[in-house]
Amino acid sequence: MLPVVQQLLVLQDRDQRIRNLSKDLKDIPTLQKRAQLRLADDEAAVAEALGKVREVELKIKNLELDIQTRKNTILRLKDQQFATRKNEEFRAMGNEIERYGKDVFNLEDQELELMEQLETVKPGLASAQQKLSATKTSVQEEINELGERAKAIEARLGELRAERLDLAGPIDGLALATYDRLIKSKGDAAVVLVEAGACKGCHVKVISGTLSALRADTDITYCEQCGRILYLEG
Repeated sequence: MLPVVQQLLVLQDRDQRIRNLSKDLKDIPTLQKRAQLRLADDEAAVAEALGKVREVELKIKNLELDIQTRKNTILRLKDQQFATRKNEEFRAMGNEIERYGKDVFNLEDQELELMEQLETVKPGLASAQQKLSATKTSVQEEINELGERAKAIEARLGELRAERLDLAGPIDGLALATYDRLIKSKGDAAVVLVEAGACKGCHVKVISGTLSALRADTDITYCEQCGRILYLEG
């Protein structure tokens, strides 16, 4: 194998590492947002459970106000009843007091039913809040880990880019320019193995003349199909 091809293979290894790590680094904000979405789902579940609890509590409060209003009316009617001297008014007020008393009884029954209902929805809220708390801890840990991972990747990328500069320095300028163009256009690899007579970059059989040039090992050989730099093992 030509020394320049060996140099390009080492350089390509660094470029591929840089490419993969850069992709990982780019993916981290997406992973962090995905973690936050898990938190949003649990927050929505808590909001829904809390809404159910507050709905029942509001109904109970409104009933309590209705009950108290009727009780106040009963007290007022009793005062008026004993202040009147007319039997008809006394009896009429007595009927009103009885009617309001029945209302209070019915409303208190409804209040008891709502209190029982409240006890059935409260556990759902407690469960949702507990799950949200656990998710918050898990999400925060995941976000922190991703942040630390990003720092580690950035540090490693700095090292690899420095290594690349050192490795690229001694390489022939024309060969390096060709390699840079290929690695940019192909994305995966610019220097590829010929195995079983086929280019590992495009997977097309190379012609016999290309194989002969590779075996002669006197100059850089390119795939006639995809243009990548070729080499043979051994």
